[in-house]
Amino acid sequence: MKCPISLLYARAYVHATESIENVLKALESVARGRPVVKSVQGHHGNPIHIVEVRLEDCEALDALKSLLSKLDDVEFQLLLSGIDEGRLYVKFDKQRAYRGILRVSHGDDVIHLEVRTRALLVPDLRQFLESLRAQEKR
Repeated sequence: MKCPISLLYARAYVHATESIENVLKALESVARGRPVVKSVQGHHGNPIHIVEVRLEDCEALDALKSLLSKLDDVEFQLLLSGIDEGRLYVKFDKQRAYRGILRVSHGDDVIHLEVRTRALLVPDLRQFLESLRAQEKR
């Protein structure tokens, strides 16, 4: 059986003044998985690391369920506003995620999350997320 979620992708940037370990801990609050760290150079030659977690299929679905269980009602409603054409795009405050608190953010110091579904299995992502959350709250 195919899982309704095809991909969960989380990404955060680690700037020169930040600890990779702390950002990995924050990222783990959003999505547990094997992180990949890439190193790039900033505009002014400063080192920047990009940490990513990429989960697919049922592993992505499990991570999404875990994430939804950590959100309060207000944050869940804010998360729903990130739905766009069968995909979910949302950013979480990186500093709060480090403390295990997930808060939707529109700032720059964030963890980016993208969730992709299988359109034939999930015709209405909003309804799907609401039903997943209801299951997790039981």
